[in-house]
Parts: sequence; structure tokens; C-alpha cells
Amino acid sequence: MRQTRIRRRRELLQRKSLQGAVVMILFMLLPLAAQGQDLSEDELQVTMNGYFDNFNVNIVYPSMSFTKRVSDSTTVNLRYLVDVISAASMRSHFDVDGVSSATPKEDGGGDDVPDEMRQEFGLGFTDLLKGGLIRGGSFSLNTIYSTEHDYTSFTLAGSFSYLMARKNTTLQLGVVRSWDTVAPQIRDWKRKKDVYTISLGVTQILSPRLISQLNYSHNQSNGMLSDAYQVVQIAQNGDVTNYEPVHPDARLRRALGLQMNYKAGSATGFNFGLRYYWDDWDVKSLTASVLWQRHLNPAMTVGLGLRHYRQSKAFFFKSEYLAPEQYMTVDTKLASGYSNDYQLTLTIRGGYWRLPVLASEKTQLNLRVNFYHRHSSTPDWHSRLKDLFAYLVSLGVRYKF
Repeated sequence: MRQTRIRRRRELLQRKSLQGAVVMILFMLLPLAAQGQDLSEDELQVTMNGYFDNFNVNIVYPSMSFTKRVSDSTTVNLRYLVDVISAASMRSHFDVDGVSSATPKEDGGGDDVPDEMRQEFGLGFTDLLKGGLIRGGSFSLNTIYSTEHDYTSFTLAGSFSYLMARKNTTLQLGVVRSWDTVAPQIRDWKRKKDVYTISLGVTQILSPRLISQLNYSHNQSNGMLSDAYQVVQIAQNGDVTNYEPVHPDARLRRALGLQMNYKAGSATGFNFGLRYYWDDWDVKSLTASVLWQRHLNPAMTVGLGLRHYRQSKAFFFKSEYLAPEQYMTVDTKLASGYSNDYQLTLTIRGGYWRLPVLASEKTQLNLRVNFYHRHSSTPDWHSRLKDLFAYLVSLGVRYKF
């Protein structure tokens, strides 16, 4: 049973800095099962996703993925995704002070186009290593190119898994490297952002009903790490001056996680997760999650999930700044706070229905609905609210050739 890959999109107010994190989730959190030697079937997946919150952020992002087996040991995969984003914070008007090196430009988005439209292209392959010293392993290499009017990103990600101990233990290694260029519409500069991540994992079959996985990740980011669309306001002598946020130009992130899958009966399973995170900005967090899934019948599977997250604040985060400082931010993702995520999933398999889409046994319909609540100790810089409420909806069709 797998966690879905789109969880982090609920926080797209910090959209630029999260692109690297999305890639990390894609390639760092390997499936919690000893399936390194199973190739994906030939299939086409088309998914329509939506995100809507009370901060006036609305996102629609359809995606398509095509997987083809080109030999008995190799598959290739093509992916395409497009984000269409509307965000009130990107349409705000601020007279930005010259001290911040900003320009007189005021619009973060246009009146006749979406505030942001991002396209993402992916190409990758997976190969089973059937000979030599690493026989019994598998290797995957993926590339992702993402582009929009003010941001480009190129990512190279590789992963290696190896079965041992009579296939009861799987060792996993992942490496992700991203090269990004940041060019905010409201500024006159371009800056770089480089990210690399190394992840290690061990999956162990403990019994016919229980599988566990231990993961460690090490992430280093350098360059432009703040959101240039945010504004730090400082009141002095009765006047309010606007400044760009300034973050350190390097960040080291580490995380240690444990997941367990337990089969409670012939038709019921549980996934438990616990993850501790810490970085050199003094942000520490703890995440706990549980997912229950049950086969209602051969045609339907339902799932219910809960995820709780709690974190401390970055060392330079303040609810207000009385004077310009070396580091300043209004990003509530760096404030102390907590969040809860509630999830409902429904999988409907074809071949049991008379409906046109589900008439064939090669077809599968996947529905996911999430309700997300985040509370920050400090109000959001733009909406002035401490509580974010968001809905995420995903409807996808999977067709096996």
C-alpha cells in the first residue's frame, strides 16, 4: 500500500521552493514492499487533480503517464503535467522599497492569464540487473524538466534497489539532483537554486503479515531559497516600508522515517508511519500517519487516512521585525505550527460493471479526496489568517494494455 505522491501540493503558496520537495517524494520514498524486481505493466494513466483553499489559492493540474515494457528487463516511462494556478498573493500591489533591490513592477500575475502556469515533462527507465555482481538488483533513472514564466527546473534522479537474505530484505539508495533558475516577474534579477538529496532505505519482511521500512534522507539546498513574491513590512517612525524576504543561501535538511504495513485480515491492511525531521535553520518536526484500507469486494477498495504534523520555527522567523535584519521572512512554513490531513480513497476495478469506462478488466478508476488544516502561530503574511483549510480532489483512470 503506497502513500500518494501529490501530498505536498496542498502548500503551493510556497510553490517555488516546494518543487524540489515534490521530486524528493517521487524518488526518495520507495515503495514499502520488496518489489524491486517487478517491472510495471504497460499502462496509461490520466489524472485530473484540484486544490482549493481559503487563502484564495486555486489549482487545477491534469497529469498523464505512459509506461511501456521494451524488453523482459526494461521499461520506459513518459510523464506530462500542467499546473494552472490562481493565487491572490501573486496579484497584490506593493510599492517595494529600493533598499530591497526590487523594481517598480507591482503585478505578480496578469489580468487575462492565470497567475501561474507550469508545465512538467518527465522521461525515465527502469532496468532489472540480471547479471554480474549486482544480479538481483534494479536501477531507475528519471529526468524531469519544469518550466513556467518565472521559474525553470531540471532534475536528474536515480535509484537502486537490491534484494538479499532470500528476498526478505531490500536495500535502497536514491540520489536526486536539481538545477533551478528563479526569475520572479516582480524583480529584475535571476538567481540559481541547486538541490541534491541522498536517501537510504532498508525494507524488511518481518512476517507474512508485516513489512517494515526504515528511511534516512540528506538534503542540501543552495542559492535562492526564499519566495520573492512575499513582502516583509517594517514600520518605523509612522511609515511602513516593504522589503524582500532574505533567507540564508544554504539549508541542510535531514529526516529519519519508519513505515510499517500490516495485513490485519484477508481483506484489510494498515500502514503506519513516523518521521522525524531536523535542519540547520532550527526547524524540527514530527509526522505521524495511519492509513486503513479494505477490499469491500473484488471490484472496490476503500481507504481512510490521517496524518498529523507538528514543527518548531526557524531561528530567524519573527512575528514582526522592528528594523531590517540580516535574515527576514514572513513565510509561515518557517513558523511553529501543526497540521492535520484527512484522506479518503476509493479504487474501482473494471470488468465488474456495465459502465463504459469500467466495462473492461484492464481499466481502473482511482478517487482521492483530502481535507487539510494547517495552523500557524503567526498569521499568514497576505491573508492575515492563522488557519489554512484546503480541499484536494484527484480522479484518475488507469488502463493496462
